[in-house]
Amino acid sequence: MLVMFFTAGAQKKKELSTLVNVNYCLPKVAYNIEVTLECTRFIPGPYSSYAEKELRLKPEITQAGERWEIKKIDIKPQYIPDEKAVYSVSATNEYTPVMLSLSAEGFLAGVSGGGAPEVCTELNEMKYSEDVRSESEEIAIVKLNTYNHLKEVLDTNYTYQEVDGEMKKIWDPIIRYIPKTETDNVKEAVSEIFRIRSERVKLLAAENSVPDGKSLEIILKEFDRMESNYLSLFMGKTEKRQVKRVVTCIPVSVDEPVVAFRFSEKGGIQDIKNVSAIAYSLKVSEVTVPASKPVAAGDNALAVYYRVPAVGELQLMKGKEKIMSLQTIVPQLGEIKRFPVDVIVNEGLILEFYPRFGALKSIKKK
Repeated sequence: MLVMFFTAGAQKKKELSTLVNVNYCLPKVAYNIEVTLECTRFIPGPYSSYAEKELRLKPEITQAGERWEIKKIDIKPQYIPDEKAVYSVSATNEYTPVMLSLSAEGFLAGVSGGGAPEVCTELNEMKYSEDVRSESEEIAIVKLNTYNHLKEVLDTNYTYQEVDGEMKKIWDPIIRYIPKTETDNVKEAVSEIFRIRSERVKLLAAENSVPDGKSLEIILKEFDRMESNYLSLFMGKTEKRQVKRVVTCIPVSVDEPVVAFRFSEKGGIQDIKNVSAIAYSLKVSEVTVPASKPVAAGDNALAVYYRVPAVGELQLMKGKEKIMSLQTIVPQLGEIKRFPVDVIVNEGLILEFYPRFGALKSIKKK
């Protein structure tokens, strides 16, 4: 009777009335490509047409424009769930008990108590940098601190006054102020440029009562800044800024380039569909997969699925030119294998996996 009691109890434990599913997934790698760009803006001077006549100089910048240049490219892997490799372990009615360990992302970490989930100590950071343009987007004399937009005009006016017993006509001008014309501005800018140069020569020749040393250095530096501002009215100027862009690229096949972004010198990062811009792509070549054959699709036996990841050379391509490469693990280009659950339970096995790659780490006995 005692033996029959325990047998009945064991049978009752195996019977479930509610279906229980535990889902897990295998990872794939996506590459975050951070591109650091430098943009050089060309800003023409408003009085460039007067440069040769007034200063005997020919301006190089005659029209507005931009030139972009790639300064740096950083490639960082990020392991994300593979939507094509999602599996589940089900329990209903008579079932074989099995314990799974999962990572926070839902990656398989271990079976039957093995493989504590990986703790990721690196925090994902989201960085955004707006295209900040300089406040001096255009060159204008009105932005110079020394500029007065009005000029003094004397209107002819006469009054009559008694001088030495006689009434005489005396000129008594009326002063008023009117806005300066472009010609007035050009003359003022040219005058200031030559005045600054003259003052600088006097300082260097020690004709002014300015002591040598730091005071002279500060004054000369300020003169250089003032002259540069006035010259930019005729010669134009350039402004530079750095911009960062992050794009994501996921390899899908061996030796098949995947376009990450397109770039042009005139516009920087372009839309992927803009075929007139140069394509920057990621390609995985020379792939090695240490596995015999993939899992048969028709096998429905209860099993735990894992990956044998591919190892290959990740290449960054500029058009058809390889500009950089590195050896890396690409899980999605590997093969999926299965480990039967009944073998795990009957043999008392403990399985450990690498959650970020989906690869088998170790097999132990309890």
